[in-house]
Amino acid sequence: MNNKAITLRPRLPYSGVRRFFSSWRQDMKLQFRHHFYSAYLLISIAYIILLRMLPDTYQAKLNVLLTFSDPSMLGFFFIGGLILLEKGQHIHDNLFVTPHSPASYIWSKTISLTCLSLISSLFIHISTFGIHQRIGAFIAGVTLTAVFFTLVGLGVAVRCHTINGFFFSSVVYSTILVLPVLEILQVYTSKLFLLFPATGSLLLLTSVFEPISGADSVYAVSSLLIWIGIAFYWAYSSLQSNILGDAKGGRDA
Repeated sequence: MNNKAITLRPRLPYSGVRRFFSSWRQDMKLQFRHHFYSAYLLISIAYIILLRMLPDTYQAKLNVLLTFSDPSMLGFFFIGGLILLEKGQHIHDNLFVTPHSPASYIWSKTISLTCLSLISSLFIHISTFGIHQRIGAFIAGVTLTAVFFTLVGLGVAVRCHTINGFFFSSVVYSTILVLPVLEILQVYTSKLFLLFPATGSLLLLTSVFEPISGADSVYAVSSLLIWIGIAFYWAYSSLQSNILGDAKGGRDA
């Protein structure tokens, strides 16, 4: 009798991570194939020209507004287009029968669009203002803003069936979410804006030009992380009820 212990090869614990990176690479390839990066290169160059044409006193404020609108609107609207494209091609019908999990699907789309936002924003900012000590706050602001708005855009898109429906819903959601911009424009100020995720975004982006306190930095990052958690839960629930539920209903039928 062989006394050697029989060892079973354990399951690889990182299979979910590998599936995520595989999905992320596919999303990046899709964005390159559909010329997302080419389009944003042209848009970034136009932003740089606009910023350099302005007097120095206006450059900082406009850069904050452009940087805020770039990752927030890019993620929000591009994810909507991608989701509706996949719906039209019936990609979701069999997608989640595979080991591809809903969470992996959400994060691969979110991170891939966040990469595009970050590259574009850094290109504009460094080309205009150069690299400086507070670039870390800038990167944090862009990244967290892009993640949050992309998750919200995904949650909205999976609930819609047409482009028109998505744009109507997105106008409602985005208008409410960006209300703290009114404070930057000195149009309206309210303590209630502290509850909005955009306030944290604008604080981090503004801190590149006007240093903020440690407490404000902690508030900004914490606020965005909390809102990202809420947005992910909402996007996940929306995906479960509107896409996975529809796919299951179609198979049962």
